[in-house]
Amino acid sequence: MQGSSRRHPMMNGYVVTGVRQGEIRELPVPVPKDDEVILEVKAAGLCGTDAHIFAGEYFGEFPLVPGHEFAGVVWAVGKNVKRFHAGDRVTADPNIACGYCSFCQESMENFCENFQAVGVTRHGALAQYVAVPQQNVFPIGDIPFVEAAFIEPLACVVYGQKRARPPMGSNVLVVGAGAIGLLHVQLAKMNGAAAIAVLDTASEPLALAKSLGATHCVENSPEGREALGQEFPDGFQLVIDCTGIPSVVESLLPWVRSGGTLLVFGVCPQDSSMSVNPYEIFRRDLTILGSFALKKTFPEASALLEAGSIDVKPLITRRLTLDAVPAALADFAAGHLKGKSMVVF
Repeated sequence: MQGSSRRHPMMNGYVVTGVRQGEIRELPVPVPKDDEVILEVKAAGLCGTDAHIFAGEYFGEFPLVPGHEFAGVVWAVGKNVKRFHAGDRVTADPNIACGYCSFCQESMENFCENFQAVGVTRHGALAQYVAVPQQNVFPIGDIPFVEAAFIEPLACVVYGQKRARPPMGSNVLVVGAGAIGLLHVQLAKMNGAAAIAVLDTASEPLALAKSLGATHCVENSPEGREALGQEFPDGFQLVIDCTGIPSVVESLLPWVRSGGTLLVFGVCPQDSSMSVNPYEIFRRDLTILGSFALKKTFPEASALLEAGSIDVKPLITRRLTLDAVPAALADFAAGHLKGKSMVVF
């Protein structure tokens, strides 16, 4: 392993120290366990989950280095790691399953009873180096690092759409035109949607949604919703919430066509609630689906990026240094940042 034998090498990392508190600290570079890979992080995306962790709304015990969307190069490996070597360009699935609980044995690893996640329950990639189990590491070939950092969120979107299984020729409504919503737009188009409508409160992401394949881009206002309802009086076979706002999710069932599906994809606060009419679900044969994390969809997401089938470059709204993370994450948690902020090392 690189570094002086007289003093353990140190690195800089962003640490959430408490609810809505965080700072850049000097931390020890992680030492690989026998089956671990140490990545030198080259790019890491800020995710809504990071904002929820910062706000004390989701998992996480402090102090914690967040960051679960990342790519980099292998810096060091444990003695049992044979597949990867220093200098390899890689990314990693942050979700760590035990492999032996009842859920893991039934190939439901995202519900692992001993679930761990890089950047959520253990230190993540908003630091110069991060430790990851070797079974979670994936090569990225020549994909640029800032694009490869999208493999994790894209893998989540792939899993969500596989859960929802919109039939060919469906009408799909995506609510929220952030980075995740725009990935859903592109995948819905690939999956054969006949019409893809997008609701958002801002004009700029709606214009981007249009360029990425959306057929109807509508301001989320009373007038916009009325016009959309006139265009699609029977609703949509699939409605996808990408806002994580409970009041928005609560408002979406009327948009679902009878026999259709509401996919709750955005991360609402853990203590939130909403009111639904169970008779409506019964009478109209509605399906309400959740989509937690991902499940073995990293190879598919990587292949889509490598082939150029999904375009993530327009989704990057800003590139930050690590020093800018404290202010950026506070702004994100307050709802002031839109799009994808990418931390580049």
